[in-house]
Amino acid sequence: MRIVLAGDGGIWRLTGPGGVELSVENLRLAQPAEIQLLPHLPAFQGRVVIPHTGGSPLLPAVIAALNPAAQVEVVELDLHDARLLREKLAPLTNISVLCAADVLPVEAAQQAGVLILSERLDRLLAFDFIERLDHILPAGSPVITLLPKKRAADFSRKLEQHLLKRRVLQANRGVMIVQGVSGGDAAAWTPRTHEFEGSTPTEKIRLVTRPGVFAHTRPDSGGLALAESAVVQPGQKILELGCGCGLVGLLLAARLKDAAEFVLVDSNARAVDCARRGAELNGFHGLRVELADVFEPEAGSFDVVLGNPPYYAQRRIADYFIEVAARALRPGGELFLVTKHGDEIEQLAAALQFQTETLHRRGYDISVCRKPAGELVTSPAT
Repeated sequence: MRIVLAGDGGIWRLTGPGGVELSVENLRLAQPAEIQLLPHLPAFQGRVVIPHTGGSPLLPAVIAALNPAAQVEVVELDLHDARLLREKLAPLTNISVLCAADVLPVEAAQQAGVLILSERLDRLLAFDFIERLDHILPAGSPVITLLPKKRAADFSRKLEQHLLKRRVLQANRGVMIVQGVSGGDAAAWTPRTHEFEGSTPTEKIRLVTRPGVFAHTRPDSGGLALAESAVVQPGQKILELGCGCGLVGLLLAARLKDAAEFVLVDSNARAVDCARRGAELNGFHGLRVELADVFEPEAGSFDVVLGNPPYYAQRRIADYFIEVAARALRPGGELFLVTKHGDEIEQLAAALQFQTETLHRRGYDISVCRKPAGELVTSPAT
């Protein structure tokens, strides 16, 4: 069977269920665990829900191609992941890729679930996916699960609670493949919402998080360092990129007593929901939270930009934040970034004509990047 994806990549010759030969074109990478699952895929009918892919299009593509009458629904927390998957899977007409905080229930007689529990997946987030599928699928719906053998102790007991008629299809070469049906403990799902306080020496706020949101259950020390170091004034327009649960923006809104305009942006659907709930919880009205992975502000429309780029992305996200700030800031406006590598930020910022000073707080580098005051702004904004 020939399966064609969009974009660039190689041709992968793989084996599917019943020994069927698969030729997957324009696939950049096939994970070994995914390859091992392919021969065990059952036939699917109706709605097939995949709440997490790890960014790989292989399993959704093969399931859709082998089951043309089924409707495959991929749900990702991150808009960037969802957009890339949507583009890659565009040639397959029976796949939809959504970005949402949770998989939603749908009225359909025939449904199934596919759980991909990767080695690096957060334990609580994995529990959430397992419980949520059991909660939304009709009792007796087939569910097939792929998990790394080294994390079997983390996940197996949870699967026992939520899958009936369990059968281990494979437990070697580093992976476990478990088949079962929903209906084990369907009423037990909880969104695992956690409320806690975040504070600086002068502000205190309430925050809301869920698994998969940065940072879950506790205020991030880098975010606190950023909030304590940022210089903001009443009446300014302030942008926070990658806001997570809203720690920095909400603390600064508390400092200014809601007397400034805040725009908080994140690509994670749960983070956006949590930041909005945090704003409501603290009674902040001059604060807007947007879901975006490519944020395109009007040129010169902000006075201050804030960012706490994730470490796992190395320089990539920090570089993106600097590029957005170069457009978003008015002349003389300031970008505040918190990292462990202020020297690298200074080099990245200098390439876009920022003048940078590095401060130190709580063991972090706070890069204060000032846009030259004499730079002309071509936008109508002032």
